[in-house]
Amino acid sequence: MKVHLIRSNDFSAQTYQSVIQILSQYHGPVQFISSESEVEISNAIDVEIGSKDEFEQIKREHALFSISDASESGEPEACYSMETSRPKIKFPFFTKRSTWDDFFKICNNYRKKNNLPQDDLVILLTDTSNDANWFGGSDRNMKNAFVHTAEWHHYFDGLNERFPIAYEVIVWTIRMLILDDASQMNNFWHKEPRGCMSDFCKDKKQIVFKMRTADCCMDCMKAMQQSDVDVRVFGQLFDAMEGIRKYFLSTERSSFLNRPSPITVKGFMHQLYFPAYGNIELVLNPQERAIYCFYLKHPEGVRLVDLIDFRNEISAYYRRFSSQGTAEAIEASLNNLLDPLSGQMDQVLSRIKRKVNVILGARLAEHYLISGNRGDRFKINLDPDFIHFERDI
Repeated sequence: MKVHLIRSNDFSAQTYQSVIQILSQYHGPVQFISSESEVEISNAIDVEIGSKDEFEQIKREHALFSISDASESGEPEACYSMETSRPKIKFPFFTKRSTWDDFFKICNNYRKKNNLPQDDLVILLTDTSNDANWFGGSDRNMKNAFVHTAEWHHYFDGLNERFPIAYEVIVWTIRMLILDDASQMNNFWHKEPRGCMSDFCKDKKQIVFKMRTADCCMDCMKAMQQSDVDVRVFGQLFDAMEGIRKYFLSTERSSFLNRPSPITVKGFMHQLYFPAYGNIELVLNPQERAIYCFYLKHPEGVRLVDLIDFRNEISAYYRRFSSQGTAEAIEASLNNLLDPLSGQMDQVLSRIKRKVNVILGARLAEHYLISGNRGDRFKINLDPDFIHFERDI
């Protein structure tokens, strides 16, 4: 079966790809399909929320609504998100808001354009808020859904937001598989939290309980057993939930102890992974990856002005990682990169820093950044025992 994830143009493409990467790690009958294009929420309106109390009261009020029709169904959930590149919410707070019907029209247009089979599921990931101010919802037929990808960092601090987004994709996939109609949602929620994916979470901090357990109660298990869905589907989705739970706990402990975890450099192309953090990949372009791998290989550090002395080593990385351009073009690019007067190296280090921060959050990222003072050695402040190369260049 296929679950198509479509992205609105206000949701970070990098975070979207990381969500896909998390979900794709767990193999089975479910295929999570990424869209090659972005969509625009054209009918969104500007909304001003004057105060923190007003912002949170809106969430509480709508969390008490019952599910009565196709355009007012869903789960009011906030999510636990890590230190993020998103700015802290300050009031008055301005946001974009659209309707559930607009979201589902986008899903249906995607279906028609791509001629999808009726049983395929479509989930829209969007920063645009909705007129009920909920964090996710589905249409009446349980074939289209949306997940709100913004504002979660207002409630909690400590977990990278892509993991709760991936968690929400998983649990909405399960709900759409076992329920035939959105009206059944009223009988599906647990008013008292059990650490189950179906906890109502009127108090949004209860989402932490759900993610720590990443579990499913016997009542929900029974609903799954009564469905005609291949049990391997649920096995795959539970594996993904368990992976997110382990990441959640690992991040909590690492943050508390202020201790990093290993980085693994895999394969011929030296792909970079953080196994303790859900095996998430640090995706760098060839130039960035060449510099990052060089510094991983030199834990003693190297001054920026001295990088020219290591030209052959850096060139070997860059040539391997770069799939475009002639040898002459690669060498010209490398000349510019290693020229202290060009400023190119500063830009590369800045891009690497931004990407590591987005992946891990500022608290953990500091262990993995290439950092130093001008004129001194730059290095990655990570114990060499935590750097694992599967193969050399």
